[in-house]
Amino acid sequence: MFKKFPLNFVFFGISASLPYFVTGAALSRWLRVEGLDLSDIGLLSLGGLVVAFNFLWSPFINKIKIPVLFDILGLRRSWLLISQLLLAIAVFCLSNIDPITNYLGILILILLITFLGSIQDIALDAYRVEYDSFYPAANLASTYVIGWRMGSYLLGGLIFSQETSLQWPTIHKFIAILFLFLSLTTVFSKRVNENNLKSASSNQLFEAIKNLFLKKDLLLILLFIAFYRVSDQVLGFMAYPLYTDLGFTGEDLAAKNLGNFIATFFGAFLAASIINRFSLQIGLFVGAIFILVTNLLFSALYLYPNLSNLLLINFLDTIAQAFATASFLAYLVTLINRNFTAIQHAIFTSLMLVPGMILRGYSGYFVESFDYYNFFIFCGFMGIPAVLISYFFVRGSQVNSENGLKMLTILLLIVVLLLSLLSLDQGSGINDKFIHFFAYGFIAFVGLLASKKNAKSLLIAMLIAFGVIIECLQGFSGLRNFEYMDIIANSLGTFGGLFLYFLSRNYLKKIT
Repeated sequence: MFKKFPLNFVFFGISASLPYFVTGAALSRWLRVEGLDLSDIGLLSLGGLVVAFNFLWSPFINKIKIPVLFDILGLRRSWLLISQLLLAIAVFCLSNIDPITNYLGILILILLITFLGSIQDIALDAYRVEYDSFYPAANLASTYVIGWRMGSYLLGGLIFSQETSLQWPTIHKFIAILFLFLSLTTVFSKRVNENNLKSASSNQLFEAIKNLFLKKDLLLILLFIAFYRVSDQVLGFMAYPLYTDLGFTGEDLAAKNLGNFIATFFGAFLAASIINRFSLQIGLFVGAIFILVTNLLFSALYLYPNLSNLLLINFLDTIAQAFATASFLAYLVTLINRNFTAIQHAIFTSLMLVPGMILRGYSGYFVESFDYYNFFIFCGFMGIPAVLISYFFVRGSQVNSENGLKMLTILLLIVVLLLSLLSLDQGSGINDKFIHFFAYGFIAFVGLLASKKNAKSLLIAMLIAFGVIIECLQGFSGLRNFEYMDIIANSLGTFGGLFLYFLSRNYLKKIT
């Protein structure tokens, strides 16, 4: 069995995950433990923008031959080895910096580690593609992903469990030494047949970009790629400061990471099942909804911080992440021209990263201004574009009134849900009830216009249930009150929308 799977790619996956761990979960946890402000922690995440532009230098890494090392290892492994050795040095330097007194030094090293990590990714992606002369591509990909998850979750969990006894400077030294050991995998792995060295040049970058403009609905595709994972990216960098402020220990985080590792496989399997059973478009839509909902669960964790909630919410969130990632990567495959696979994949990945990384740079300011609870609700708003565009794909990307009304109904439902969960000062009872009445009346009217004849009764029942569920969630949060009068106002508004719908339909029949 093991002969069919390249075990060296397990170690390559671990190596690829470590730069993201060092500049992500580990960094935000370490800096919050040291007492840095959330705004300063958030700004450091902007260093991740470096990897978002790796498509600019990927053609050169695929062409430039490193003297001496190229003759011994070949192009891919020589760049891999150099990046791993430099990462070891950079992480070791990180262990000798005081984040309180040398914030600029931390920022410079984060930029350097991110840049070196992107070089490792470029070389490793190309090496994995060309390694298929020894092993099937599917086996290479699955083994690599397992290694990546082992590095980010299992190894990360082990590190968190030891943070009290070892302290972070020692942990960073351990990671630096680990990079040195992982570089041995590069040295002893097989040399591949690097066929496309002569064709790799900056001209390919321009040709790949030019090819993208030939695609139908390019602007919509680019918007979808940019916003599909943006809410998750923004939330992720504030997750570990949240855990720290709530008092979760390193052992708690280690248990969470173990659950996340298991949940990854559930999410990937679920995505494959739904995509194969229904369609890729359905998978994208379900993934967008799943991400939005699980983002909101972190508000519940903030209100009820205990180990059970930490494990359960992260387990569900990781399933959502794995599901959305699998669907998204499958979608990218359908967009990429095989003549420009590496470059177009890098362009799309960069587009996915840039908006989220820019926004998460200011996530600390938002938390300090509005608290964690409202921050996670705000992340839900950022997930709305992905839900709407993916639903448009489900509807066959057809521009017509029916699809427009259905998308408007979905938008209104999500906005009402999120506004109802925000922790805001409540206004006077009279105005509040009028707002409830007219909001649900408008949603019912628009939804009925968009629905089929046999679905209208179901829509009314679902809207009434929706209003009841929201009131229950408000009571559960303890930040807003559960009010029977709100349920009555919501229900009356729903029936008011139904009345307006029949009135308008009868009027249209008379004039036609």
